[in-house]
Amino acid sequence: MKLIYRGAEADLLLGAWAGEKAIHKVRKPLPYRLEALDRAIRSHRTLHEANMIHSARSAGVRTPYLYFVNPTSALIVMEYIEGERMKTVLELAPDDIVISLCRRFGEDVAAMHTAGIMHGDITTSNVIVRDSELVFIDFGLSLHSAKLEDHAVDLRLIKETLNGAHSRIASVAFGALLDGYKVKVGEARLDATKRKLSEIEGRGRYAKVE
Repeated sequence: MKLIYRGAEADLLLGAWAGEKAIHKVRKPLPYRLEALDRAIRSHRTLHEANMIHSARSAGVRTPYLYFVNPTSALIVMEYIEGERMKTVLELAPDDIVISLCRRFGEDVAAMHTAGIMHGDITTSNVIVRDSELVFIDFGLSLHSAKLEDHAVDLRLIKETLNGAHSRIASVAFGALLDGYKVKVGEARLDATKRKLSEIEGRGRYAKVE
């Protein structure tokens, strides 16, 4: 197998499963933790991530198919998604495609929120554009949450990512995302989420993103 990403907690390897290309995500032992505690944490996080991927897919959001999960060895084997990261696509796409993609992005985020799912690391690097659909990846920080604040934090991270990595199109892209979000949640819920987002941005530990 080929190592394609080395993270602080897990490695991603490109391999195969039943003859198909597959991603093997392995949570590696961390030597600074007690061995028994380390095993328990890696097992729990592996199972939790697999459950969150399944929950998001059940909510109608496209995610990689899960092929195999082994909490004991902290391993998830999942579908390899052919496509480009949304981060790359947005930088190259004309404005009409940006608006279309971001509206769909907003609809999918709202579908997760409506199902009580907070992604937790929702950036344009964690969405893959495959043909005309969006596929969401990396649910390691996801939570089951119906809290308005948690959903606003997801939107805050998207807004921050757009301003930081896509400043040329940030305003148009975020506006389109909110339009898509409203399609799924309705105007009242959108307004409440935007108010919570403004409240979060106003707190001292956050720098306001214009």
